[in-house]
Amino acid sequence: MKDKIGLFLLCFVCLSCSVVAQNLALRLDGKDNNVRTGIGFMKAPWTLEAWIKGDDTSWKETEVIFGGGEYSTYRCADNFPLVVKQGKLCSTKAGIETSDWLDDKWHHVALTCDGKATSLYVDGIWQAGKDTAVTIIPGAIGVSEAGEEVFGGWMDEVRIWDCALSAETLQKWMCCPLDATHEAYKNLVAYYNFDAGIDDMSLNWVGGGYHSYHLRNGRVDYGGKVELAYAAPSGNAKFKAYEGAQRLFNAVSIESEWDVDCGSKDNQMVKLRIMVQGKEQPLQLEGLLLDLHETERLSDLSAVCVYYTGQTPRSTRRELLATTAAKKRIKIDLPADKQVMLSEGANYILVTADVKEKARVGDKVRIKVLGFTVNGETREPEQKSSYIRQYITENSLSGADVFRVLQWNIWHGGRHVPLKGHDRIVELLKASKADIITMQEGYGFQKEIAARLQYHLQTPSANDNLCLFSRFPLEKQQTGDSFCSNPAIVRMQGGRSLLVDDCWTRYSYNPDYTGSFPDTGHDPSVWVSEDSIRPMADVRRMLDNDLALVLERQDMPVILGGDFNSCSHLDWTERAAKLHGDYGPVLFPTSRFLQERGYKDSFRELNPDEVRRPEGTFAGIYGQLDFSRIDFIYYTGGIQAVHSKVVQTAPEIDDIWASDHSAVVTTFRWK
Repeated sequence: MKDKIGLFLLCFVCLSCSVVAQNLALRLDGKDNNVRTGIGFMKAPWTLEAWIKGDDTSWKETEVIFGGGEYSTYRCADNFPLVVKQGKLCSTKAGIETSDWLDDKWHHVALTCDGKATSLYVDGIWQAGKDTAVTIIPGAIGVSEAGEEVFGGWMDEVRIWDCALSAETLQKWMCCPLDATHEAYKNLVAYYNFDAGIDDMSLNWVGGGYHSYHLRNGRVDYGGKVELAYAAPSGNAKFKAYEGAQRLFNAVSIESEWDVDCGSKDNQMVKLRIMVQGKEQPLQLEGLLLDLHETERLSDLSAVCVYYTGQTPRSTRRELLATTAAKKRIKIDLPADKQVMLSEGANYILVTADVKEKARVGDKVRIKVLGFTVNGETREPEQKSSYIRQYITENSLSGADVFRVLQWNIWHGGRHVPLKGHDRIVELLKASKADIITMQEGYGFQKEIAARLQYHLQTPSANDNLCLFSRFPLEKQQTGDSFCSNPAIVRMQGGRSLLVDDCWTRYSYNPDYTGSFPDTGHDPSVWVSEDSIRPMADVRRMLDNDLALVLERQDMPVILGGDFNSCSHLDWTERAAKLHGDYGPVLFPTSRFLQERGYKDSFRELNPDEVRRPEGTFAGIYGQLDFSRIDFIYYTGGIQAVHSKVVQTAPEIDDIWASDHSAVVTTFRWK
């Protein structure tokens, strides 16, 4: 009976709380949670601040408040910028700590660096400082890389700035939510308040584009059974949640990088994310102003549509607000029955385009949101656009001589995004309209992928690394190492045949430079030497043994799609050294060997400027590793690459990416 009474009281409290402003906080269990921002190197000035509350006064040796996350151990940066060490708040590399132990109550903590001095604050009061400046990596909250360092307790109002806030500013704002009147509003890099909860992700209120820095909620041990971090009422009496008339926090226009095919409908072009605070007197979205001046030919588009899509990037909600013909400038005044009453938190407006069957392949398509009208006032959103543009392409359904190949390493079977990670992977594969998919780290997910795509599958075993998918029948070929090479003849339409090897090659161990290249003190000649021993040796064996045996019997085009764990000499030039930790040129042997054997790097062939198009494939989810391109689609023979792109953002605009590798998509035409 007592249990039933307790449950009734809990429900009553929850219902009571739902009608007033509620402040939720992030709950970390101190065991296995892994909540990552993905933010890379931050040079001074910067500020880190948050509210924290420990489970009790019994602290582990180290519990991380702000840490680097994976791939963050560098000599040149601090991946433990703010931790609780033996019960005291501490900044590791700065060498400062509080004199008093933390108790188990709520406290506001902050660390600032102005380029000359680093200072530590508790509850807005200066506690310690030193005349030193450090570069930090705040890539995760509550954890760095190891499970034993996970913070046990509560975190709230996490704020990361690229300026040094004063004590007066910290004190002024620490007990209330941020808003657009904050003195350093334009310097806000990330803001997580958890009031909308957290499932597989939590929105960064100022995020957008390729590096949105939305929180990714996972586990240190991706195969473990410890529950994910979650949000619950904070009980922090010192912090007052916002109450009052609804107000605009910000609005961000986020453009897609995905190309659009001839004859395709409802292609996502741009999303407007409007963030608002408060529930009372809701704001009303009354109109939009769209700009299509950079669309090469308006006659390529048959329609432009505007939708309201709810409060999360992956929402299935889609309410049509307006449909219009393509014009250089489109002013949309929503009728009264189509106006959107904004909800507290995020509100997404999606703009899509229909492409005509006879659209000209290669034309650029771009739609921008120049403004939006709320309660009679027109505002301009912040623009988050990439240097990567959208173009009109064709696929095998619209061109008989055309086919498309996608290369992707899905990261341990897609298990690092525990909730809907598999759905995200399949959605991306479908959106790519690839005819052939070379994949690594399938590890038990490949049969489900094949079933959901209805594609042919070739893999050494159901739980193996390599998996090759094809719309067309596959004929398995022999290999000397099934972990590294998975060759097949693809019997394509029109009686054509293609030899494809889905591959993975060993990486350099001394060091694994693909994750450590941003650091100082490397000798690139060691990278070259290590690559000669491992990845190049694997590639030589593939070509001289696995593929040569097939080509002796039948001459046909060849495609190598894989994670080569080795960079390209075409990227690491003297011109591009500033993108690669100031190393370059570096004459990586694997890429040079393939070039000498007549294989073309499809992406770099069609995007030859390594400075203007430097995108990497490992690992963009960590901001410090933008430009390490190790996934390739190489080819030779009677085909020609006509379009190639590194795909680094989800097809659903503003959603998180499901792997630690970007994908590569290349469209080929038979000669």
